Amino acid sequence: MTTIKGEFRKSAAGDSFLDKTFVNPAKKRSYKSQFNAIYTYRSRELKKRVLKLATSKWADANINGKKPKFVHKVLDVPFLEPVFIIGTTLADMKYKPNVLKEVELSVQGHFKELEELTTGSGIVRNKIDDLRKSSYSDPKTDRLWLEDESGRILLTGDHLLDKILVTGLVIGVLGMEIESGIFHVVDIIYPEAAPQKEILKSSEHKGKLLLCSGLNYNGTVSDLAKYELLKNWILGELGDDRVSNIVEMMVVGNSVDILTEKQIAKSESVKYTEDFVSNYDKDAVKYIDDYFYDILHSIPISILPGTHDVVEAGLPKQPIHHSLFHKSSQRANFKRLTDPSFYDINGLRILTSAGENINDILKYIIPNINVTEDNIDNCISTDSRLKVIESSLLWQIVAPTAPDTLWCYPFDDRDPFTLVETPHIYIVGNQPNFETSIVELKRKNGEVITVRIIAVPEFSETNSCVLLDLESLQCELVRFDY
Repeated sequence: MTTIKGEFRKSAAGDSFLDKTFVNPAKKRSYKSQFNAIYTYRSRELKKRVLKLATSKWADANINGKKPKFVHKVLDVPFLEPVFIIGTTLADMKYKPNVLKEVELSVQGHFKELEELTTGSGIVRNKIDDLRKSSYSDPKTDRLWLEDESGRILLTGDHLLDKILVTGLVIGVLGMEIESGIFHVVDIIYPEAAPQKEILKSSEHKGKLLLCSGLNYNGTVSDLAKYELLKNWILGELGDDRVSNIVEMMVVGNSVDILTEKQIAKSESVKYTEDFVSNYDKDAVKYIDDYFYDILHSIPISILPGTHDVVEAGLPKQPIHHSLFHKSSQRANFKRLTDPSFYDINGLRILTSAGENINDILKYIIPNINVTEDNIDNCISTDSRLKVIESSLLWQIVAPTAPDTLWCYPFDDRDPFTLVETPHIYIVGNQPNFETSIVELKRKNGEVITVRIIAVPEFSETNSCVLLDLESLQCELVRFDY
């Protein structure tokens, strides 16, 4: 227990051993494997779960008076015969990065062509064209393929228009081949949800979890008031009774920010040959270490790394090194987690992400096709992220676009991003707004499991954090105005 204003705070009940799902020790890594091993594992794990629901859902389906049959390979699909097939999606998009092409042009010295490929220089665009490029998508040319070990087939149909579909999903589609190599889709099904552990409730395990994301402190920050307000509020110095129920603080990525003046622009001619230059800011890290150390006297802190933190670029990001938290690491109630991370607290199983996986998925679907020049500046900042986060649970993949457009380690024996268990809560940090919902996932036996979804806003932009009640799973936004 910790004290606040002379009173005892309850401590959270958690697992004494941190989850190992996303742990990837440096000493055991090997970069000899190809990324196809990840897709092979993902397909093997999820294909059988898709088939479970597909055979049940489409058992009584009728297309043009015929009952559809399951075809094991996409290249064996009969012409104009109703069937359903299962495979991995591949989104072919005009502005999606092509790393192999970039490397080829760089090695060959075609730097002008490389600049046009990566930046689009020399091409006249309006604002909407530029925004389309930032999101990979050009609705006029986007294509979605379904592939397996035998080959690939192009998916078409209006049923695809209202679905979020990106690279790396394992799905089942019902329909028929209307032209050679073109499959018209009339229905889609996702994998069966993985089992969910029973919530172990106890009267002793009540309390609130404080969720903070995107502190983004750096040495140029002149306005420290919001950071000090947050700390003083947690320590109970602002007279808010809610803080007495806080049992832990979770920092969901991006504790520090990069000093932009230290960034060194890299020319295309050395992009793939020169070592990256670190933008490490020792003053920012020292401030955050001191900041957390003060809070740790009151409540435990668990921290995930984000894209701005001093960690490796690829997923899953490993815990921020303890040497960067010289003071905080001396305390037993300071826990350094991976990104993503599974975390146990008060009988709940929480899946947490710093948001990089969701932000990459958004590049496949944002902006809205109906965006106009008048509202283009606000279309991304006001866009809801809930549907994307919910979809990732329906897909049963935390980061489906890794390794295609999101860096990750080339695992050769597993895909840690494929869910083999469903969490009770899914927290995503570094989002533009606070949002929350409950998504229902169905299993073949008729069981419906629910997951509380929470999008945590960046503190540096919104001056806001989120309080999660660990008993009712209700959420509350806490804003610090000054």
